[in-house]
Amino acid sequence: MAKGREYALLTVCATALLVGVVVYAAAGLPNLLLAVLFVPIGLCALVVAFDVLRRKGGDDDRRLLAQERDHVRRTVDFVADPDLTEAQRLAVIDSFIPRLRGQASPHRDRYVLVPELSPPARALLERARTAVMSVYTSQAMRGRLLDGLANEVLLPRQIWEIALLLRIQTHLQEEQDRAMRGVVTPELMAVLEPQQEALRRSVASVTARVEGLERYARRVQEADAALRAREALGNNDKYRALLAHTDDTEGMRELEAHGAALEETLARSVREAVEAGQTLTS
Repeated sequence: MAKGREYALLTVCATALLVGVVVYAAAGLPNLLLAVLFVPIGLCALVVAFDVLRRKGGDDDRRLLAQERDHVRRTVDFVADPDLTEAQRLAVIDSFIPRLRGQASPHRDRYVLVPELSPPARALLERARTAVMSVYTSQAMRGRLLDGLANEVLLPRQIWEIALLLRIQTHLQEEQDRAMRGVVTPELMAVLEPQQEALRRSVASVTARVEGLERYARRVQEADAALRAREALGNNDKYRALLAHTDDTEGMRELEAHGAALEETLARSVREAVEAGQTLTS
C-alpha cells in the first residue's frame, strides 16, 4: 500500500516536469517562469497530502492488526510458554492471521494448540486451568494475602508444563493406537506393553499435578470463605446491640466467645492456603 503511494507521487512529479517542458515549448520563457513558481508549490501540497495519507494508512494498518490479534486471542485456544517475550508471543498470534500466514509458524515448540490434544488430555488441562483461574479471581489473591509474585510466575509455568506433557502423551498414544491396528502378535505386545506402562505412569503423574493445583485452589476458596466470615464477624456489634436491647446478657457472652474462637480459625485457613501454594514448587 505504501509503495503504491510512492509510485503515485513519483508519477505526479514526472508529470509536473513534463508539463513544465510542454509549457516552455508551447508558450515560451515568460510562462515557463510562472510554471517554475507554481509547480514547486503544487509539489509541496502533494508531498503534504502524501504524508497525511501515509500516516492514515499506517494507523489503519495498526488498527486492523490489533483487531485481528484480538480475534485470534478470542478464537484460538493455545497455551504458550510463559518465557516467551512479548514480541515472540505476538509472532505466535500473527501466525494465525490468514493474511500474514506466509511461512511456517514461528516458535512452534513453544506453544500447545489445545484442539490438537486428545479428549482426556483436554479434560485434564481444563481442570488445571479452572483451578488456576479460581486462584487468580479469589478474594485472598486480590487482598494480597497469597504470594502474588510467586503465583504470577508459578501458576502459568504449571499450566505450560502440564500442556506440554499432555501434547507428548497425545502423540505417543496416537503411536500406540496405530501400532495396535491389524494383527497383534506376542512379539508386538512385548514391545508395546512397556511403552504403554510408561505412558500410563506419565498420565498418572500429570493427573497428580492437576490434583495438586485443585487442592491449592480449594484451600484458597476456603480462605475466601474465611475472609467472608471475618467480614460477617465485623457485624457482631449490631447483633450485640440487638441483644442488649432485649436484655439477653447470656446471648451476648456466647456471641463474643464465638467470635474470639473464630478469629484463630480464620487465620489458620489463610495460612493453610499459603502453605498449599508453597507445596506446588516441591
